[in-house]
Amino acid sequence: MAVLRTVEHGKRTIYSRLGVSRYIQSRLLVGGPAMPLHACCVLLYRLLINQSTSDQVDVMEQDWDNLILLDSYRADYFSEYSSFKGDLSTRVSKGTWSLEFIVKNFQDKTLHDTVVVTSNPYYQRYSKLGQDTFHSIKYCEKTVGIESFKQVSQLAFEASEEFPNKRLIIHYMKPHTPHIGETSDKLRAKFGDVFPGMFMLYRSGVITKDTLEQSYVDTINMIEPEVQDLLDKLDGKSVVSSDHGENLGERYHGMTQTGHGSPTPECYRVPWLELEHETRRQVSEDSPEKISAVDEKSIEDNLRALGYK
Repeated sequence: MAVLRTVEHGKRTIYSRLGVSRYIQSRLLVGGPAMPLHACCVLLYRLLINQSTSDQVDVMEQDWDNLILLDSYRADYFSEYSSFKGDLSTRVSKGTWSLEFIVKNFQDKTLHDTVVVTSNPYYQRYSKLGQDTFHSIKYCEKTVGIESFKQVSQLAFEASEEFPNKRLIIHYMKPHTPHIGETSDKLRAKFGDVFPGMFMLYRSGVITKDTLEQSYVDTINMIEPEVQDLLDKLDGKSVVSSDHGENLGERYHGMTQTGHGSPTPECYRVPWLELEHETRRQVSEDSPEKISAVDEKSIEDNLRALGYK
């Protein structure tokens, strides 16, 4: 396992230094570890997998005051395991991973009635959102772990107080890997510093599909109480959704799919839960605030922690 991890890290380092990863991610909008073979497979799947995208939802055209995005939360798992209460349906996302979702929903638009709160590094990297896309973007510098999750909630609550007349997009980075909870914690303790991640453990035959799925569900159970606490504090109409879903070992055309970025139904289909509300926010547009300069090292560290480097 250590050898596999070393080889994987070596390939990513080479592609990163050559600029291959950046080209694949920004030009081809291919998610996950941006390896050339992976990119070719994804582009091939777009021809082979019959997933209609004609009904893709433009999230900015929907009716909400607060849009809660739980990164990589599949629609079927949301229906089975989520504890949130409301009017649940599903939508087809514009993206199969975060960058594609961000580019296709927000790029080249003027959204001065909206504030984004996020720990997702792709709002800063590769997408061309510019200084004047949103009224403001509030970044949580740390991407992974439950503490990062709590920090996003705190920033979101503060934003709701600071901008009472703006729509809020609150983009959390879970249940995206690295997973949290009992299942993944046990495996981290076993592998220590060479822990290769849940998807590589599954693809290498070290863990079963049941274990991978349980790790994903553990993460859901860890994060939902934190989100509920925030929802209880927000005014206006809230919607809980995701930027894209996740593959957990599904087989397509003889190949096992894990993670996201591939045009599978599991990646495209996302939940859309509209919560009950008593009041609506009176939304207005204002000139955008100046966005802080990008911390390149922080972005690189976060992308690496998420498995993109």
